[in-house]
Amino acid sequence: MMSNITIEITNNETEAQRLGRMIKYLRLSTGMKREDFANYFHIPIGTVRDWEQGKRKMPEYVYELIEYKATKELITDEC
Repeated sequence: MMSNITIEITNNETEAQRLGRMIKYLRLSTGMKREDFANYFHIPIGTVRDWEQGKRKMPEYVYELIEYKATKELITDEC
């Protein structure tokens, strides 16, 4: 379940990097490749890549919406 996710934050980590690690972990939890994840959520693959690499800050509400949809539709209790 998603409630077991822990994200460590280092002192020198930016918000963009933190959210990027979170979205990458979420994507990996779905078992999807980046391209499939981007297509599923109708997000350009370059945007997903930039988010995951911390090059572009994802709005936190977008993460919350993606997490909600992924939890309801893609992630089973076995993950």
